[in-house]
Amino acid sequence: MKFDVIGIGDYIGKCIYDEAEDGLLVDNKLVLDFKKKYKDYLKYTKFLINTIDGRNWISFQFIPANKEFLDRKFAIITAHNPKDLILNDFLNFIRNTELESAIKIQGYDYMTSIGELFDHSEESFIIYDIEKDDAISLAKKFDQDTIFYNSGKEISITKCDNNEDILKYNYEKHFKGF
Repeated sequence: MKFDVIGIGDYIGKCIYDEAEDGLLVDNKLVLDFKKKYKDYLKYTKFLINTIDGRNWISFQFIPANKEFLDRKFAIITAHNPKDLILNDFLNFIRNTELESAIKIQGYDYMTSIGELFDHSEESFIIYDIEKDDAISLAKKFDQDTIFYNSGKEISITKCDNNEDILKYNYEKHFKGF
């Protein structure tokens, strides 16, 4: 599956992200293989987000071409595998059901999402119009280590225990001149 993107990391301009290759293609040539270039595993994390208009991928490797999608604040949170414990599918399902109930009670708009890191995936939720502190607080209730957050100007992966941004990227430069 290929996705048009406005920019990938330091590559600014019209590019193609190829999920099968997990790489950046410019003029149908692989110019960057993310699995070889980056050693920090969090930079590999990508999220498939269901939206009203279809599906979008977002990660530190690529920025979606649809700027309107990024204008709205959101967090991506899961209840799977708390404190890095690997739970079975049934327990993870129960935990995510409880997270979904908490999201509904708080009145947020949300959609389902899937976070992927190489061959591992976890079901999660994209929660719209949530402030970062509130997202961290919600994730802490489900013993999560990190959240993915979009502020409308930058994306970050933030540790829940100390609110430290492990990764942060300002993507606005990708949309100048397009």
